[in-house]
Amino acid sequence: MPLFDYRCRCGARFEKLQPSWRSPDPDCPACGASASRMPSAVSLAGGARPPAGPDQAPTSWEGTGRGDREYVAQWRRKLEHRERLAEKYPELSTRRDAVAAHEGRFERAPLTYRELAQRASASGDATSAAAEAARSRRGRGPSHGSLESNGDRERSRRAPRPGDPHAARPLR
Repeated sequence: MPLFDYRCRCGARFEKLQPSWRSPDPDCPACGASASRMPSAVSLAGGARPPAGPDQAPTSWEGTGRGDREYVAQWRRKLEHRERLAEKYPELSTRRDAVAAHEGRFERAPLTYRELAQRASASGDATSAAAEAARSRRGRGPSHGSLESNGDRERSRRAPRPGDPHAARPLR
């Protein structure tokens, strides 16, 4: 049975289950006058979400269930479906570039081979291009020396004990 919303001239509003949409309008429970049916509020539920993309796909042997064929085939189908949708909806496309460096200064913004080639095109030297990219990222990510943990910093502050494998060693 459908649930309908009603309003009376006296200002009362109420809901009533009716056997059919063709049923006559009921009387107002407050004043007894004939009430009129109101348009019901629209209720939108659910949503749409694109299928998983390359960022959610497993990247290791263990992540694929140790090479489970059905699991790998399932992911292949998901990624192929995503590619077909990306052809139709370009906003779903994911740019995947090979990463040249991802540690130190490049931890938060990896250096891709594409960027490295663009920077090296003028000088022809990839080493100087990588150094230039690291300088441009200064302040955006941790420096190479800041990758040590709090425990490493604590151990370097205290006096080394004989036989401590984590004791600070003097630089040569």
